[in-house]
Amino acid sequence: MAMAHVPGAYISNTHLFFPPVPDPIFVRAFARLLRRFRPDIIHASGWILYSVLGPAKRAGVPVIASAHDHSQVCATKVMLYHGKTLCSAPGLGKCVSCARSQYGLKGIPLAAGLHQLGSRRHRDVAQWTAASTALAARGSAPRPADRTPVTVVPTFIDEDLLALAGDERTALRPGFVPAAGPYLFYAGALGTHKGVDVLLRAHARLRSTGLDVPLVLAGLPREGFEVGDHPGVTVATNVPMDQVVAAWRHATVGVVPSVVPEGFGRVAVECLAGGTPCVVSALGGLLDIVTDGVEGLHVTPGNAEELADAIRRLLDDEELRSRLGAAGPAKAAQFTLSQVAPKIDAVYQQVLDSPSAITSRRARGLRRVRP
Repeated sequence: MAMAHVPGAYISNTHLFFPPVPDPIFVRAFARLLRRFRPDIIHASGWILYSVLGPAKRAGVPVIASAHDHSQVCATKVMLYHGKTLCSAPGLGKCVSCARSQYGLKGIPLAAGLHQLGSRRHRDVAQWTAASTALAARGSAPRPADRTPVTVVPTFIDEDLLALAGDERTALRPGFVPAAGPYLFYAGALGTHKGVDVLLRAHARLRSTGLDVPLVLAGLPREGFEVGDHPGVTVATNVPMDQVVAAWRHATVGVVPSVVPEGFGRVAVECLAGGTPCVVSALGGLLDIVTDGVEGLHVTPGNAEELADAIRRLLDDEELRSRLGAAGPAKAAQFTLSQVAPKIDAVYQQVLDSPSAITSRRARGLRRVRP
């Protein structure tokens, strides 16, 4: 394995940013890199793709593009129109308006570049992969006519995370959760797009009906939203990963109440790995991770009453809670590297075996690649 540092016009020592249009400095440097390494395949993720496609096409190297969020169709990457409602579908006018509301004036060229140039360049991708069925269903470009087939290859977790969730390293409760008794747990960004406000309303509803179970939130604050002081709610920030896993393991119920369609939903995998039943919003990548009634329960995104009812159902039914929790580790194991890597290899081999890739390798004097 070799690593190379490639300069770019929008890269500094503290910030990495690629726009949905080619970065001229990166393009030239990357072209030199291709001549040096002569790769068989290029695998790109995110907006760096638009700086990779040109040099790759000229060098005759096929490109695999992976979507881990909605950035291939959405300038704000979350499919939340003006930060309030779930976006039904991309459109040039609405995307420009939405991106401007989030990024200011620079949102205009971002959205326009993605919708126009990005759509056309997506045709040069040999194969798209997506981290979830929901991402794949969105297609590979903002304009439906430009979409190409997408293969689902989930995001993988480290094998050690699964081991961590069940061994002595997480045997004790972390200090930021109740020392004893049941509690609800959420980990992730503390913002409205993640449904934290919905969860707070659901928790208040449970308390108002006499069910006083502590709620623990672990994550980083987001601009524009303050958790505030709520009875029975604890907020922890800058929590180490092993302590987050321990909190999932000892929680009575885990909650992932996102109102945006998650590209994948890693925190739900962490919850299942700990053997804790998980209540999730029924949208996005969470649908691939938690099956309703098998490892957890589904609820309508943004519905605090329904969320409270689902949590109550698990708290009141020990048999159901135990059954769903017991199914979690096996499901989480499906997303470990050992399970996902063969799917990635299969995509590589499919692209390498395509007639166009074989012809290109022959033209460059490269041999046929086999596992």
